[in-house]
Amino acid sequence: GIWVAKYPIYPTGDANTIASGFAEIRLAEIYYSLAECKYRKGDKAGAAKLLNEVRKRNYPAGSGSLYNESGSQLTDQEMLDEWGREFLVEGRRRIDLIRWGKFNTGIWWDKQADQDDHTKIYPIGQSVISLNSNLKQNPGY
Repeated sequence: GIWVAKYPIYPTGDANTIASGFAEIRLAEIYYSLAECKYRKGDKAGAAKLLNEVRKRNYPAGSGSLYNESGSQLTDQEMLDEWGREFLVEGRRRIDLIRWGKFNTGIWWDKQADQDDHTKIYPIGQSVISLNSNLKQNPGY
């Protein structure tokens, strides 16, 4: 099979260490988060500049793959798509789709839009609910 590795695997002799025990964030995520803030405030030029700071590692100056200085190419869909391109297979697509309001409305391959949006939050496991009678199941589950 094909797999993508974007983070180092840390060697350790500790049998109790698991890979998910390491929290990492890429500098690109900081740039994209700030770019999204600027975009949502209406500063498309500021957003484009930040996105290009990351994209220029793969594209030379003047490339048609860089956003123009005004950011006029940026739309909600383009911003969501850009998050998807940069963070491909990094396990964050669900939260991006939820944040941009597309998680339950999207249509792709054989998936139709959901009838409601209850799946934006996860159900609480029955074993957890059984331990605490004050907990109520999330709506829709």
